[in-house]
Amino acid sequence: MPLKSKSNEICIVKFKIKSKMIKFWNIKKERNINIILVNETSVFKGKIKNEELNHFSKLIENKKIPENLFEIPFSYIKKIQSQENKNYIKIYFGKESEEELICENENLKKEIFNYLKENISTLGYSKEIPSIIKYAKPQLFSILVTLGIFLWSLYYAIQIENGAEYILEGRAGLGTIVYSIALLGVIKVVLLFSLLIGISVYSLIKKTKSRSEIEQLRRTK
Repeated sequence: MPLKSKSNEICIVKFKIKSKMIKFWNIKKERNINIILVNETSVFKGKIKNEELNHFSKLIENKKIPENLFEIPFSYIKKIQSQENKNYIKIYFGKESEEELICENENLKKEIFNYLKENISTLGYSKEIPSIIKYAKPQLFSILVTLGIFLWSLYYAIQIENGAEYILEGRAGLGTIVYSIALLGVIKVVLLFSLLIGISVYSLIKKTKSRSEIEQLRRTK
């Protein structure tokens, strides 16, 4: 039976085909079908046209992995994460690579994640609600950096308005950029960084509101 996403715009159809430990799910969209497939050694993802589904299913029944699917071997996987209220499962693999398995339906997403948990023995399971500092580290770092540059620029701007003169030497760097910003004057510096810091704070608030439980599979051996 088709499972409909919350938006009622995407029809999600699920097939279970067990043949030599091969299982796949197809997520039907308007123009194509997203495929998520797992066999004994790898996770695959890709897209096929709607009219290719029967042929695709026959290949699976004959124990063949269809071509043109992106493969992620179990041995390459470092971590798999599934966060509540997010429409994807994220796989981290290789040195710094990552891929998302998009799935709008929460129940189907849980089924896929649980299947990976049960069938990849090298990954240990855990779940947590991350701390705000850990979860929003990039946003916090952005605020601190922006605040630091603001105070530096403001100091120069005040000194320049009080008659101080500076001579820039050596190669252009961060100091040159800060000095150039300070030349705008105290009022413009304050207005500029009020806007930038405001954007960063908004991003931080938005990020923390999305904080929720994360299930994780992490390599243990």
